[in-house]
Parts: sequence; structure tokens; C-alpha cells
Amino acid sequence: MGRASLFIWSTSFAIVLSSAVGPANATGEGRIIELSDPGEIAQATAVNTAIDFLVNAAAECRKTTSKTPLQCECSSPGGMARLRSAYDSAVADHPEWPQPNTTVWWSGTAVNFSAIRRVLGTCH
Repeated sequence: MGRASLFIWSTSFAIVLSSAVGPANATGEGRIIELSDPGEIAQATAVNTAIDFLVNAAAECRKTTSKTPLQCECSSPGGMARLRSAYDSAVADHPEWPQPNTTVWWSGTAVNFSAIRRVLGTCH
């Protein structure tokens, strides 16, 4: 999966959009929170990095097993723990980030924290 594409988790959870489009075009409707504070960017980047790790683990799982995409995503305990930790840390400091129809944007990367919350809730 390339970084310039829309990652789809479980074929219905859109998590990250990384492309050359501007933030106004990233999500269509909704609220966009543009980050400029280095600390906020570091927290959002940690979540994005955890997503990348989990997406790569799920892709490898799909190549080597007959599990569904959701089963692969949820069967990576280290990946899910890493994502949950980064997510929990970020939203503890920024409770507005996981609000519905809200996208966090920085340096050409957008993350939808409410979609991450849904995935974390699906993979108990």
C-alpha cells in the first residue's frame, strides 16, 4: 500500500489520507484542525506511524493467511496496542480530535481520529 493512497481498514474504515491535496480538499464536509504546534504534530505523527505499522502487519497477514482484513488487523496485538497507546495519549491532550467529522491535518497528512476510535472499538 502506498503512502499517497487512501488506506482502507476493514474495507470501510478510512483512516489516513496522505496526498498532495490541500486540507480543504481532504475530507469534503466537516471540521479540519490544522496543526502547527510541534508537540501536537509529534502526537499526531505517532498515531500515523502506529497506523502505518498496523497496516503493514495486516497486509503481510493477508498475504500469508486466509484471514479477513479485519481479522488480520485485529490479530496484531502489538500493532493494536501501539495504535491504542498513541491514540489514547493524543486524545487525552486533544479531546476535540476524535469528534465526528473532524480531521487532523499537518504537513500533507490527514488523520480521522473518530475512524480510529471505531476500529479500536471493533478490535477488543
